[in-house]
Amino acid sequence: MIRKLSKCYLGIFCLLVSLLSAYSHPAFAVKNINLTSGEWPPYLSIDLAKGGIAAQIVSEAFAQQGIKTYYGYYPWKRSYEYARRGYGAANFKWHGSLAWIKTEQRERHFWFSDPIVSGNEVLFSLKSKPVHWQKIEDLEGITIGGTLFAAYPTLEIAARSKLITLDKVGDYQSLFERLLYQRIDAIALTKTVALHYMTNHLSEAEIQQITYSETLVEQRHFRLMLSKKHSENQHYLQQFNQGLQKLKTSGRYAEFLEQLESKLASPLN
Repeated sequence: MIRKLSKCYLGIFCLLVSLLSAYSHPAFAVKNINLTSGEWPPYLSIDLAKGGIAAQIVSEAFAQQGIKTYYGYYPWKRSYEYARRGYGAANFKWHGSLAWIKTEQRERHFWFSDPIVSGNEVLFSLKSKPVHWQKIEDLEGITIGGTLFAAYPTLEIAARSKLITLDKVGDYQSLFERLLYQRIDAIALTKTVALHYMTNHLSEAEIQQITYSETLVEQRHFRLMLSKKHSENQHYLQQFNQGLQKLKTSGRYAEFLEQLESKLASPLN
């Protein structure tokens, strides 16, 4: 009787080991990717539903490929550094970050995806001192404000040649205050982001002092960037691009953009 029970328990033990081994196999493993981000509404924010439109697009694109996403929200400089190093505080693993434009310097450390979202960068100025321009030479002598840790390829070239002055500060509030107090002549921002910020953070009296030029500084394409510190990120990049294409083919991607557009009304007259 004891021998029979021993055989029975042995059989159960072997079955459990078999099941555990099966579910530890890569085919059964739950895939996760950890991504850093910062505050960039309406595209990204810890306070927005599902993290904002850009985060929703990334999450659903990865979900198409059976990959779950986890986001950590930090100041942009820290988000970049955690993603570049591949690890953050307490040695937590970070695969990459969103959403960034591709530059030569960043490509030394990251692989870049197809664009998640795109936006038109324009110049905002005061109605009392509007900036009208058609070509970059028309901006000669003016000071343009931007944000720290953001790349401005077109304006940085102009600044290096001394055509303009590019003055960067830490946040949008400081940027708009400098414009309103006439310490800078213009602000370079993605139109969607600037209008969202103005609607939610500036007074009506402040908003009515501001205008913008329709001339594009450049069209900016914001991407997922994955650290070259982790070799598996090449696979994740391929999976993301495939998932993103599925969203576009199904019409789901267009729904996201329509959803964003319906929520954004220009506060400027």
